[in-house]
Amino acid sequence: MLTPPHKVAEFNQDKETEILYARAMELISDGKPLVGKEYLEVAYDLGSYKAGKTLAYGLSAGWFGERDYKAHLIILWNLVERGYLGAMNDIGFACMHGLGLKKSMRWAIYWFEKSAQGGCPDAMGNLADIYLFSNDKHQNIERGLLYAFMGADLDNEMVMNELGLCYEDGIGMPIDYVNAFKWFSKAVENKAGACAEHNLALCYRRGRGTPVDKEKAKELEALAVEHGLPKETKEK
Repeated sequence: MLTPPHKVAEFNQDKETEILYARAMELISDGKPLVGKEYLEVAYDLGSYKAGKTLAYGLSAGWFGERDYKAHLIILWNLVERGYLGAMNDIGFACMHGLGLKKSMRWAIYWFEKSAQGGCPDAMGNLADIYLFSNDKHQNIERGLLYAFMGADLDNEMVMNELGLCYEDGIGMPIDYVNAFKWFSKAVENKAGACAEHNLALCYRRGRGTPVDKEKAKELEALAVEHGLPKETKEK
């Protein structure tokens, strides 16, 4: 078995690679990342896109020791060459944050666009965030809303929260607290995490789009803190 970086000739998803992938993630979750890495490598060698993407992420995040951006990028470029949209999104993320590549928002947007136009919900979410909430030359409200609604239709929980913010703050549309509450609720239902939980808590606390319910607000705020929101976070 080869240790990345290397190339896989063909890619496929079948029952065997899914079993290997599931076992790898179980081992990593159980605190055995190096053994889990071996399972990911086998699944990747057998042609699993998902295993390759996760292996690349783990190498960049330091799951298996020191961060290895070179190996991370070689795997991603191999997946990109095979047309894997998720890897194109990850290349965009690497460009945006300078992970083994020169930091470049222009190239980040290029790869996010390429991935999103192929139908990747995560790339749609990244573009919505850039186009809607950046305060520089990259802001494009109309295009940001387009990707936000497209991503929400494909069950991207992060853009559901972003749509809630757009309705709440009147970004590209009139302020509408009922729709803001609806999208924050959808985001929380789809496990968007701490920010969405905090935003929904504020709706209940302020009575925006829903009757005031301080107990529900308190419950959601506690959940947001449990999921990583700083306790000292103030109301907007």
